[in-house]
Amino acid sequence: MSIDYSLDLAIPCMARLPTALPWRLAGRAQGRDKALLIWLQNRFTDIFPQSTPAEKTRWAQQHVRMLALERVDAMAFHRLGRSGGPAIAIRGAEHARSLAQAGQGFILVLNHFDRLLTAPIALAQQGIYSNVLTMPVLTNPELDTAHRRFLLRKIRNYTEITGGRWHTTGDGMRTVHESLRAGQVWVILADAWHSEFARLRKHRFLGGYLQLPTGIERLARSTGVPLLHAATYTHRPDQLEVVIETLPVDPEQAIDQVIQKLHRDVQARPWAWWHWGLWDQMWHPAPEEVNRDAH
Repeated sequence: MSIDYSLDLAIPCMARLPTALPWRLAGRAQGRDKALLIWLQNRFTDIFPQSTPAEKTRWAQQHVRMLALERVDAMAFHRLGRSGGPAIAIRGAEHARSLAQAGQGFILVLNHFDRLLTAPIALAQQGIYSNVLTMPVLTNPELDTAHRRFLLRKIRNYTEITGGRWHTTGDGMRTVHESLRAGQVWVILADAWHSEFARLRKHRFLGGYLQLPTGIERLARSTGVPLLHAATYTHRPDQLEVVIETLPVDPEQAIDQVIQKLHRDVQARPWAWWHWGLWDQMWHPAPEEVNRDAH
C-alpha cells in the first residue's frame, strides 16, 4: 500500500496535537501548489472583475487555508466545540430543537461553503442527531486510493459524532423517505452537482444562473417535512459560527432562499465556496437584463 505523506500521516498526526494548535498551524497554510493559487486568482478575475490584485491573492490563499482547516476538522470532529478545540458559537439552534422535541423529521440544508459539516456536529453536541445524504463519492473513479482512505476515515469520524448514517443516492432513497416520516433528521447539500443530474432548476447567481438538482424539493414535498438552512462561518481558524435559519414551507421557495443566501455569502466571502472548479459546468450566463437584476 502506497502512503500519502499528507493524508495518511501529517494531517492525522497534526489533528492529535494539544489545544487548538492543529487549526492554528493549518490556518497558516500558504499553499505549495503555485499553479492552484494562480488558477484561483484567474478565476476570481473572471467572476469579480472589480476586485483588486491584492483581494484576489488574499482570496486564493484563504481558499487554500480553508481546505487545510477542513482536513484537520475531518480527523478531529470530536474536538470541535470542545475544550482544547475550535470554539463554536451557534445561533438558531432552537429551530432544530423545537422540531426534534416534537418528533418532527426535517431536512437540514447545507451548501459547499466554508467548513460546512460544523453545523450538524454542533447540533449533535446538543443532542440533535442526524443522517447525511450525498452522492456516491467513494465510487468516484477520479478518487485515488489515498483520498479514498482519508474519506473513509472522515465518514467514520463524522458519523461517530452525529449518531446517524452516511447514505448515498446510489443506496436508494426508500430509507431516507421512511426515516424522515419517522422523525429523523437528514443533512443534504443544495449545491451538489454532477453532470449526470437530469432534473435541474435555474437559480440566479453572480450575474447568471446555476443549474441545480431538485431532489431536496421533491423529497420534502413527498415526505411533508420542513426544511432548515445552516451555514458555517470561520472567523479565525479556531473560532467558528453556525447560523441556523427557518425556511418557507413551500420547498421550491425554501431552496430559492437557500441559494439566494449562498449568492450573498459568496459575494462577501468568495474564498469560502468549494465549487470554483465546477464553475464552468454549473454556471451559465444570463441575458443582460437578468444580469442587472442579479447583482
